[in-house]
Amino acid sequence: MNHSLAAFEQALKSSRTTLQLDTVLQQHLAKFNITTYSFTYYSYHLNSLNKLKYDVASPNFKIWHEHYLEQHYEEIDSTMEKVHRTNLPLFWDLQQQLKEATSEKEKQMRLDSIHFGAEKGLSIPIHGPGGDFANFLVVQMRNENCLDHWEELQYELLLTGYYYYSYLQLILIKTQPCVEKSQLNKREMQCLVLTSQRHSVSAIASKLNITERTVNYHIQRMNKKLGVKNKHQSVIRALQQALIT
Repeated sequence: MNHSLAAFEQALKSSRTTLQLDTVLQQHLAKFNITTYSFTYYSYHLNSLNKLKYDVASPNFKIWHEHYLEQHYEEIDSTMEKVHRTNLPLFWDLQQQLKEATSEKEKQMRLDSIHFGAEKGLSIPIHGPGGDFANFLVVQMRNENCLDHWEELQYELLLTGYYYYSYLQLILIKTQPCVEKSQLNKREMQCLVLTSQRHSVSAIASKLNITERTVNYHIQRMNKKLGVKNKHQSVIRALQQALIT
């Protein structure tokens, strides 16, 4: 480990709050003349409900970052989908992204980002246990050159992202429950529990005195909220997150 990363980890280890962690990250990135960045931590898949677990952005990027999240741009951002599928940093150029936009909404998003002043970026995927995913984003703004030699920086920034994520996890575990049971309503929890007990859809419908169609509706909502594709994966996810025992 180089001296810069060792000092960074020691500072993270000494942090007791997310605010302290974020300050340490900001100071570390400043050593590379990086002033514009964000770290967006999702629980489960990008398209699941109740997905955003934690996010932070540099002061000069906060307005755009909040706009991106409010508009749910991650759901139509083709670059984000690529980042989610890889384990390595992904470099991008906004002019090229504009050419490759797959929808009018994504095209407008690129134009808005260019107007905001962004030019290039390095998206660093952070994959955690249980399907957790974070996007550590470093941005080169107009008249900046922090990513001109991104190939030389990418692996140090990758380690930076994982160090930050690891210590963020420790603090979040102490201050927040992993999953709030309120994410699932009463019927969804009933369907989840009965599914975990190997009851069929028809048996669940009979026990709850509702139709099979309604059971399937609740199961689909349950799967969506837990960020999985089927009821069996929902049971596994619920066990991992201590929703059921």
